[in-house]
Amino acid sequence: MIALDHVGMPARDPAASARLLAEILSLPPAKPDGPDGEIHCLSIGGSAALLFTPAANLSPLYVAFRVDPASFAGVVDRLRAKAVAFGNDPEDSKNGQTADPLGGHGRLYFLDPDGHLYEVVA
Repeated sequence: MIALDHVGMPARDPAASARLLAEILSLPPAKPDGPDGEIHCLSIGGSAALLFTPAANLSPLYVAFRVDPASFAGVVDRLRAKAVAFGNDPEDSKNGQTADPLGGHGRLYFLDPDGHLYEVVA
């Protein structure tokens, strides 16, 4: 058996980055981890986690999430409420569209303050 356990997410402010993603995806808050609590562990779907770790120099990552249609609508609402730009094209993640060009229920991309690109698909 092979299962994804965690992915390291470099962040200038790990607590703030984890909090923003948790709020947008409507997840429980991240838990401090590491020897000094400097890492913030955000559980995803009960089987994996994103570990937001302190970093001065970042290489942005791309992470995609699959959600049900009701959760997708909630993500859209929370992005709008937080004034976080989003779009249905990774090359134009600020076009405000959610129609899935690949034929699904909905698709959107958004950037966090560290430049990580997140995709949410329903």
